[in-house]
Amino acid sequence: MKRNTKFVLFGGLGLTLLIILGVAFGGAKDEDSAFSWDAISRGDIRETITASGEIRAKTQINIGTSVAGEIKAIHVVDGQNVKAGDLLVTIDQERLRQSMAQATAALDAARQDAARLEGAMRRSVDSFPRYEALRQQGLMSDEDFRQQKLAKESAVLSYSSAKANVAQSEANLKGMQDGLSKATLRAPITGRVTSLKAEKGETAIPGMSNLPGATLMIISDMSEMQAEIKVNESEVVRTKVGQTAQVTVESLPGKVFQGSVIEVATGTEKTGTDANLYKVKVLLQGQRADLDNLRPGMSARAVILTQEAKGVLRVPLQAVLEREGTLEDAQKQGLLAPSTRNVSMAYKDGKALEVVVQVGIANTQFFELKGGLAEGDKVLTGPIRKLKELKDKAAVKLRARSDSELAKAKESKK
Repeated sequence: MKRNTKFVLFGGLGLTLLIILGVAFGGAKDEDSAFSWDAISRGDIRETITASGEIRAKTQINIGTSVAGEIKAIHVVDGQNVKAGDLLVTIDQERLRQSMAQATAALDAARQDAARLEGAMRRSVDSFPRYEALRQQGLMSDEDFRQQKLAKESAVLSYSSAKANVAQSEANLKGMQDGLSKATLRAPITGRVTSLKAEKGETAIPGMSNLPGATLMIISDMSEMQAEIKVNESEVVRTKVGQTAQVTVESLPGKVFQGSVIEVATGTEKTGTDANLYKVKVLLQGQRADLDNLRPGMSARAVILTQEAKGVLRVPLQAVLEREGTLEDAQKQGLLAPSTRNVSMAYKDGKALEVVVQVGIANTQFFELKGGLAEGDKVLTGPIRKLKELKDKAAVKLRARSDSELAKAKESKK
């Protein structure tokens, strides 16, 4: 009897355990096979754009030279503050002085030659009326008169050429004087030397700023700083001047700079990828002490507020699916190819109903709902693979709690 009693006791415990495990795993399986869902709610939506770039001064000038020559002296150091007119660089002036001396001598010679030819011209012009009178009196032959006339015209032309030569020599001298003056480089603005690229003894080269030796240094007006970010082509259409932005700098963790969009590029900047990026400039605001910590070239990340809607109906992002229309619908709309429409799978009386929805702006969680559903309506949110394959009016089973309820429960545990 005792042995039989043990078998009955252990058998009962085993059966109970199997029932518990069956209920547990069966319930979990049922829960896993059910669809997740949420209800249409009302709240605020902020649509933003996030992009990366770098910090730059609003006004930044590349200092180069328009005359070639050896750099004799650099009068500033990297990071030095300068005022407009301060001496920056001195380029070798010996060759320029020699060229100017030659131009001066050439101008003096041209002026002397012009003075000589002017005298000859005046004598020829003054004498010509007398030759005309002699010819009329028959005292000069036609050939001699023609020679005197040609001599007068030649003298006039020679003097005109001499005057042009003087003008050319004067222009050459002014060019030499201008070149000599530009051999001494001065600061065009008040700012800071943010990049010193030249060394004493190197050769300064006039030309494009991307040529070695062409850019000697960079001066930046540090009173106004900005973030230059690159926005994808799919998002730049939502970016406009005046929009609010917040900028963080990798070198200053935890610090957020307020700003506003001041410029949106109309031309694209190609990168190594296929994406077209557009430069957007954000002017930074803040305490002077904080702005002084910024340096051109620092990595920056900006979040731009493009649109905001308060107290609107919201539908979860994952509840909105894209369906392709039919060719018949396209023809009715005057389109050559079918267009897409946004739909959500609403839950009613144990079935999923496909509902066309109109959406507006979006954030990372919700679309603004402009039509199709009402506040409190239940919509399916996943699993996404099953949701895409789900047919209209198909029977479905929902999980016990909504996505919002699960999120709140998870948050309360924290």
